[in-house]
Amino acid sequence: MAHDSTHDHGHDSEPEQNEIGGPVTFAVILFGLLVTVIAFLA
Repeated sequence: MAHDSTHDHGHDSEPEQNEIGGPVTFAVILFGLLVTVIAFLA
């Protein structure tokens, strides 16, 4: 059985800014939490 070398490994590529756990995701979650707390206190 031959090894399939057509798939992209992508280990050396730069990470996307909006990937899970990235700064954009963190900011969105933090903003949502802040809005929830303000709505709860209002």
